Amino acid sequence: MLPPPIAGLDPRALLGRWHIAATTLGFWRGRSDATVEYAARADGRWDDTLRFRAGTRERALAGLDTPLPERPGFFRWRGAGWLAWCTSTWGFVALDPAGAWAVTWFSRATLGVTPEGMDVYGRAPLAEAALQRVLEEIRARPELPQLDGWFSIPRAR
Repeated sequence: MLPPPIAGLDPRALLGRWHIAATTLGFWRGRSDATVEYAARADGRWDDTLRFRAGTRERALAGLDTPLPERPGFFRWRGAGWLAWCTSTWGFVALDPAGAWAVTWFSRATLGVTPEGMDVYGRAPLAEAALQRVLEEIRARPELPQLDGWFSIPRAR
């Protein structure tokens, strides 16, 4: 079951670069400086590019997000390149009124490549105190998935 969408959301306000501050997804362990950038295409879909450091190497993963018309701010993601076979549903489930942070939820991906999870984003890197306030807020909202295993993604630069 999908979490509820954010009432009155204009998804265009979510385009651009976000810093991934915390997550429940084990993929991010041992990685740092994680960002995601969303760019609109003329057909309404979004290009989705993750950038991060794995050790000393910079990495990127790309995908394509197709909006779910009945749920503003929710998408069907499909990987690009060697990940083209992988899909997941995801969406924005909480947003700071000033737009400084957002929380996303994502479903289990094709063949269980990744489990269901959540991320906390910041338009700029989030201070630890700000991140803890966001986590407290989402834990206090019973309509959102209550997932365990949150951890911060380090910033090396």
